[in-house]
Amino acid sequence: MKSSLRLSDNSFALVFTLVYALLLAYLLPFHELWVDETEPWLLALYSDSYSDLLYNKRFEGHPNLWYSLLFVITRFTDNLQALKITHFFFSVGFVFVFLRHAPFHRIIRLLFCFGYYGLFEYGMISRLYAPELFTLFMICAFYPKRFSHWYLYILLLVLNAQTHLFGLYFSGIMGLFLFSEKFRLWDNIPYHQNISSRKLVFGISLWILGCGFSFWSITHTLGFAHPHLWDPYKFQQACTRIWQAFFPVPEFTFDFWNTSFLRTKYEIPLSLLLSVLIFVLFKPKKLFAALTLLFIALFYFFAFRFELSLRHHAHFFLFTVALFWVATHYIPFTSSLNLKSGPSFNWQTRALHYLLLGATFTQFLAGLYAVSMDYKHSFYPGKESASFLQKYYPNYFLATTQEFTSSTTGAYLGKPIYNLYRGGYTTFYELDPSIDNKLTPYQHLQWARTLAQETQKSIILISARKIAIEHFPFRVKHLKSFDRNQIVALPQSLSIYLYQVDPQPLPTSYFVAGTPVELASTVHLP
Repeated sequence: MKSSLRLSDNSFALVFTLVYALLLAYLLPFHELWVDETEPWLLALYSDSYSDLLYNKRFEGHPNLWYSLLFVITRFTDNLQALKITHFFFSVGFVFVFLRHAPFHRIIRLLFCFGYYGLFEYGMISRLYAPELFTLFMICAFYPKRFSHWYLYILLLVLNAQTHLFGLYFSGIMGLFLFSEKFRLWDNIPYHQNISSRKLVFGISLWILGCGFSFWSITHTLGFAHPHLWDPYKFQQACTRIWQAFFPVPEFTFDFWNTSFLRTKYEIPLSLLLSVLIFVLFKPKKLFAALTLLFIALFYFFAFRFELSLRHHAHFFLFTVALFWVATHYIPFTSSLNLKSGPSFNWQTRALHYLLLGATFTQFLAGLYAVSMDYKHSFYPGKESASFLQKYYPNYFLATTQEFTSSTTGAYLGKPIYNLYRGGYTTFYELDPSIDNKLTPYQHLQWARTLAQETQKSIILISARKIAIEHFPFRVKHLKSFDRNQIVALPQSLSIYLYQVDPQPLPTSYFVAGTPVELASTVHLP
């Protein structure tokens, strides 16, 4: 480590970014994609035009940038590995920017990049958060040049807003802070340069249009004004998120993902204590308001909108890091962890620096566990089920009634799967809340049996539920269950079960057209 500290900033960033890239490239083949990862890929792949893509993703609740990038890539290849490769470059990109430009001690930078968030959550898992972190860190890196590179900085804010709702949060706050500086609402602003009225108006207009388009793309179908019901459990869980974001210690089981080792009754006071500590230590006060608004927005979202997962809660930590990074341009700061770093390095800033050290060290240990578990265990059985079907049943007719579980299998197989409920092939999981599949498991088998009879082909039913086939009046063969030892802890109603249904005569006396309740009201059962 001593020799690495003697490297120049450029050499340090390049060397350890290369190490990160090689390690991530080695680990990625061991990570199995799951529904949230393959869904944007499938939406892009099976959209015939860009307008189709925007329509198909209307229920996703995300801005368009990640989907648009994948749409361009899928015009050239349908190889699913291109999804991982695209994400790989964004992950390597945010790591380089952080290692090269973040003002923190090099140990903190390394612990973050090779920790739970940098390597596992936003590295191995191919979601839209790597582009968000890349643009977030680019905003921080360009902050000293925000006036000299006015349009580039505005463009970075707009791009960050197109990555995720929380990217919109950050870009909105940083845009407001930027324009308040320009109108001299704050005193003693360094790095200030004159901006013409024309550039100012155009910059504000571009920022408003970018943030407005992001907000529209997130909410125009799902809406943003449905009633926010009071849910004591959700509120209670939201009170734990700040601690979990900084110190993500999972349960030590193979299905550790999005779990927490500590009990809620301990995490709530720890979160409160940590919040108070951050706000006491954070300088300067002009950025204190920005951090407070971001924390309030995140807490409101988790307490009254959606509970979500650790990758979302992590933004308490990420926003603190980003604004601390920005704050170092206003306060005396050195990256040294030496307690005798000089009187100009005030104790609040030093304490916050050590808080980041403790948090990133915890994240590094959690990352070691997470990466080792993903290396040894299946993350989600979509790839495994697809490999099983390709090996033993390559030419069979595949059917499903649950797109959520079968879409990843179809992504790995590289072909759509027939949906019994819709009566046609489906290519991606549609989050349309108006579509409600209430078929019983036995009705799934009946529909598969009807399809087998019509096509005179054996049907492989990809079911989300385990079906007690011993009670079904006709022969059904259970092929394999994929419901154990997976990191994604889904209920058994969202696992993967494979059944073979062969063509058989279809006596009408056994055909079930409705639910048992409906049947009982119209037929006298013995």
